[in-house]
Amino acid sequence: MELKQELEIIQISIYCDIVAMLIKEHKTISLIKLIVFSYLTKKENLIQNSVFRSSNTKEIVNKYLSLLSGDLDNFFISYEYILKAIHILIENEIIELKGILISTKGNMELSDFIFKENDFTKKVIEKAKKMSDKQFMREVLSNV
Repeated sequence: MELKQELEIIQISIYCDIVAMLIKEHKTISLIKLIVFSYLTKKENLIQNSVFRSSNTKEIVNKYLSLLSGDLDNFFISYEYILKAIHILIENEIIELKGILISTKGNMELSDFIFKENDFTKKVIEKAKKMSDKQFMREVLSNV
């Protein structure tokens, strides 16, 4: 197996873990939000020191999306891996797609995941779930 293929497998497996964890934690989330939050969760876990605290309450979605600033190329590279991970999870009946919403289907425990989300990220995702996808994408685009 070529190194490029091995790296792709690793990336997809990382995103399988992140996507499954996010769906397990938040039950249902739109596809576009799941893609963005999957990328940012990986990025934040690699940094390992969140610049945000759970005590933040104002414009938390914008603050969190600011992590995308200047990172459009890496986001587009990861986009393919995230979609492949979502496809694998749907095919294996771990998650399910209903229209534009993705929800949990399989029986998962939160302790099963390597990647975790912090309290701030949980608050951001719950707040973003109340936004329309159109408004959310406006915020994403204004931050990249």
